[in-house]
Amino acid sequence: MTAAAASAAPQDAAAEAVALRLDRRQKSLRDLTARFVQRYRSGALGREVVERGVVSIKRPNRMLWEYRSPERKLFVSDGSTAYFYVPADHQVIVREQQADQGLAAFLLSGREGILDRFAVGMESGAPAGLTRLRLTPRAPDPEMESALLEVDAADRIRSVQMVDAQGNRSRFDFEDIKENVGLQDRLFRFEIPAGVEVVEG
Repeated sequence: MTAAAASAAPQDAAAEAVALRLDRRQKSLRDLTARFVQRYRSGALGREVVERGVVSIKRPNRMLWEYRSPERKLFVSDGSTAYFYVPADHQVIVREQQADQGLAAFLLSGREGILDRFAVGMESGAPAGLTRLRLTPRAPDPEMESALLEVDAADRIRSVQMVDAQGNRSRFDFEDIKENVGLQDRLFRFEIPAGVEVVEG
């Protein structure tokens, strides 16, 4: 074993331990809500877009992302069908549930183990009180080249940062996290408003 490999091994073991604790916590939850801030920066244009809202998730596969500013948008999954609705566009996109819903949704839902999909390592520079993990897809992923995950002392996800092959960067920050609040299934039912265009995604 090289000196570099020897020094990396304990760090990777520590990162895997954090990932396993996070998996156990997420899978033990029935539901959760949180406020989020999403920042997206285009690698080509360099312009950053900042959006804010509330996310609600109920295991195993229901979720609601309510974007409240600067524009109202909804992403709803009821367990079998996903809907993306932008009222200003008078359009709703409908697709089957199996479509990937992004890294943040995957991590928050606890659908499968982090180590099943990613190699993990510790990353320096985390804010005080947080641990930062680097996630690298085990299989090629056109949507994600790498990611950073920040976890607090209670093994809750506080930040997810992603970079894709085109250099586009997305970041979600979560606060006011509430767990096992008893979310009802009806929260995740979406009725298509009259008069809007329906696009099958």
